[in-house]
Amino acid sequence: MNTLLNVIDEEQKVNKRHRRILWASGLGIFLDGYDLSIMAIVLILLKPQWHLGPTLLGLLGTAALVGALIGGLFGGIIADRYGRKTVYLIDIAAFFFAALLSGFAWDITSLVILRFILGLGVGADYPLSSTYIAEFMPKNKRGSAMTWIFGLWMGGALVSSLVGLALLHTGPEAWRWMLASGALPAVLVLWLRRSLPESPRWYIYRGRLQEAAEVLRWLVPDVSAQERERLVQETATSMQASRNVSWTMLFSKPYLRRTIYACVPWFMMDVMGYALGIFLPFMLMHMGLKTPEQAIIGNSFFTASFVLGWIPLALLIDRVGRRRAQIWGFLGDALSLGLVGLFALSGEPPFAIVAAGLIIWQIANSFGPGNTTWIIPTELYPTELRATGHGFATAFSRFGGVVSVFFLPNLQATLGNGGLLLVLAGAGLIGVLTTWWLGSEMAGQALPELLDATSGSSGQRAA
Repeated sequence: MNTLLNVIDEEQKVNKRHRRILWASGLGIFLDGYDLSIMAIVLILLKPQWHLGPTLLGLLGTAALVGALIGGLFGGIIADRYGRKTVYLIDIAAFFFAALLSGFAWDITSLVILRFILGLGVGADYPLSSTYIAEFMPKNKRGSAMTWIFGLWMGGALVSSLVGLALLHTGPEAWRWMLASGALPAVLVLWLRRSLPESPRWYIYRGRLQEAAEVLRWLVPDVSAQERERLVQETATSMQASRNVSWTMLFSKPYLRRTIYACVPWFMMDVMGYALGIFLPFMLMHMGLKTPEQAIIGNSFFTASFVLGWIPLALLIDRVGRRRAQIWGFLGDALSLGLVGLFALSGEPPFAIVAAGLIIWQIANSFGPGNTTWIIPTELYPTELRATGHGFATAFSRFGGVVSVFFLPNLQATLGNGGLLLVLAGAGLIGVLTTWWLGSEMAGQALPELLDATSGSSGQRAA
């Protein structure tokens, strides 16, 4: 039976409307990378100005991550209940105001609060952008499209390094300009998202088939009115009644394994990724680079090397698969950080070893968990749990980032750079094992639409 969902899943031609969806989502991801990563440069300036010790450095570094934890958790639930588009504009608006006002922070308390609010928008945008893209893209192009788009996170991180370098010597207030600069591209994202439609899958799940057919007309104009009406009727006969679902279903028997698979590898990726993303300039100043300028330039080269893993993954992910790429990537992460860590145990390692190890980590991470951990949760759950499941995985992963960033300054002081890098390498190994043990492959598969009959909730399943 041919239904509205079949047309979306099987439509092989990516048209200008698909591309608009991708850009509107991707630039939100770019903002996430920019505003979270600019803090690495800001902390170099604020540490001496505000006399910040390890605890306050950790607090400033984690404020946005704590916000992202909460934003991801509740943003996904709201999106499943009230629609994807409801949150899609609100999160970027919060983003805009928090970034702008961060430039006017008057003390550490105000800056922590504003960074927390910014994090709420960041966290909500993760499940929204991934779910929105996945629910519009043909199944055989879904992995590639999501990889290309999520790579813009690292693009935002790279641009933040370049902007930070350009503003570094503009005076003692340079950090204010750095933080406020994130508000400018947010205006473009708001404009792109202003008239995007609601997800047709969400409409179908709610039984609003005529509205889903109108979105299909917008997405695939070649489908005639008569064909759309026929699709509506066939979809109606294949549906079962809608029901409200609870986020606790994520831990019911049919979904618990999927939830652990979505959460634990992403947690481990963020333990490594945010530790390096926020504090790498500081680490580089203790491992061969002596000035802030050198550290920021080194950080920029390190960030830019992500393209060497990202582009091959985007080209191959729908053939190689998400699970295999994630295992390979985590393994490369663990080996590269372990190598540099072993050299650093005996003192300051040769900078060539540091640079090679960090670049290999970036390439491996970009080919694997740096992208796949964002894609995988979107493909594990049915429509009525999709954003909720991704939001919970986002929140759980940000908890990993919070733990890593908050404790990293003290851990580095206790274990040294070598011991710290070995701990991060251990996180990579846990990522390998959990992905291998729990992982299932969704490459080329249609998104799941129906709740499992054994999910433990009363009521009928929804389409």
